[in-house]
Amino acid sequence: MVSFCERLRAERTRLGLNQTDFAALAGVTKKTQMLYEAGERVPDASYLAAIADAGADITLIITGQKHTATLPSAWAPIDSEKLGRIIEMLEAAAKQAGRRWPAKKLAEVAAEVYNALGDDQGFDEPRVERILKLVINR
Repeated sequence: MVSFCERLRAERTRLGLNQTDFAALAGVTKKTQMLYEAGERVPDASYLAAIADAGADITLIITGQKHTATLPSAWAPIDSEKLGRIIEMLEAAAKQAGRRWPAKKLAEVAAEVYNALGDDQGFDEPRVERILKLVINR
C-alpha cells in the first residue's frame, strides 16, 4: 500500500517539480517539504490548498483514490476548504490532547469527519468540534 508521503512525492514528481520549487509554491522551505515526504511532519491545510492550486491531485494524495472529473451523481467533489478547515481543527484538537498522528492517520481521520458531516453546505464549527472530541478520545 502506498503511503501518504509516497503519494505526495509522486504528485510532486508528476508535476515535474523538485522539492525546492514545490516547497516554494506551497510557501514552505525545502527542509519542510523533505519532512513531509519523509512522513516526519504533516502538512497543514494552507499547504494542501497551495499545491492543489498548482495542479496536485489532493484527493489522490489524501485518499489514494485518483480524482476523476466524471463522478457518479451520488458523489460530490471534495470541498477542499471544508476539508482543510477540518484538518486544521483536528490538528489543534490533537495537539491540545497531547496526540500526534502520522500523515496517513491524520488524512484518514479527517476524511471520516468530512464524511460524517455529509452534504451539509455550511460549516457548523460547534458540530465539528463535538465530532473531533469523539474522534480524539476514542
